[in-house]
Amino acid sequence: MTKVAPAPVIILASRGSHGSFLSALLGGHPDLCGAPHLNVLAFEQAYQQQLYSAVPRDSANHGLHRFLGQALVGEQSVQSVQVARRWLGVREAHSSLEIYTELASLVAPLRIVDYSPLYALNLESMRRVANAVPDAKIIHLVVNPLRHAMTLGPAVWQTINASLGYWGERGLNHPCMDSFEIGDHLVDWSVSPPVFDPQFSWYRTQNAARQLFSELPTERCIRVTAENLVANTSDELERLLTFLGLDYTADTLQNMVSNTDQTFTAPGPFDATIGVDYDMIGRTVADVAQTAIPEDVIDPDAPLVWRGDDDVLQPEVVDLAGDLGYRISS
Repeated sequence: MTKVAPAPVIILASRGSHGSFLSALLGGHPDLCGAPHLNVLAFEQAYQQQLYSAVPRDSANHGLHRFLGQALVGEQSVQSVQVARRWLGVREAHSSLEIYTELASLVAPLRIVDYSPLYALNLESMRRVANAVPDAKIIHLVVNPLRHAMTLGPAVWQTINASLGYWGERGLNHPCMDSFEIGDHLVDWSVSPPVFDPQFSWYRTQNAARQLFSELPTERCIRVTAENLVANTSDELERLLTFLGLDYTADTLQNMVSNTDQTFTAPGPFDATIGVDYDMIGRTVADVAQTAIPEDVIDPDAPLVWRGDDDVLQPEVVDLAGDLGYRISS
């Protein structure tokens, strides 16, 4: 019999915004389970996710396979990944919500904290997630657009190197991104030659989250910046746990901030190595909490170092960053 699980916590964040860190951080609370990338609710039907996540885009399923392996057989191994695939295979005709309900029941009474990059690609996906689990609390996690681009740069470089045949030099557990995702969301195709520029993806995600929040009851929504989360971790945790209606003590907060658990942040088996953001692989919450994110002031006229053509941030990106609380130089 399927156990009734408590409402999930959904994190909406662009890649490079510390989404996996926040998931792991909250997962240190005794009532929460910080999941890796599940991506389940980005689709309406289970088979759609499996089609989307076929090779070479199979990394979109790594987190789901690792989660299932851990929940079903208590390990993350080649064998447990096979169990996860079989579990999903016999449910390929199910709806994504049916799959999600079962996933949540596997760890009940813990409450799933779900940061899945595919949820944050556009407003349609965000609405699908919010409507699928109407009792879920939603956290919008945002980072300065300049920091977002500089964080993603190395991951994109690694991915391009891998696609050119340098996988062996990088090592099997050195994570990379989905090359399709890069081409679809992180390249400016309006110039010749096209250039890497994630400001457009950053704007689309943050603007969509802002629009979604305007449509939902305020008690379902909260926003936090990655900079504040890392610089003032305990204070931000108090605010988030209060929002989630969870009890905590000073010891609870300390344990969450100093958490060294690597259930999902350590590299997984070779057929499901990733499942969390690349900058979290091999690290712990305690590691990241000790690494401050610089508070970059946004200069609207400064050439973007990642482009190489002296172009600047788009005016709508600057305006949105200012609305979200980032400092804009005059």
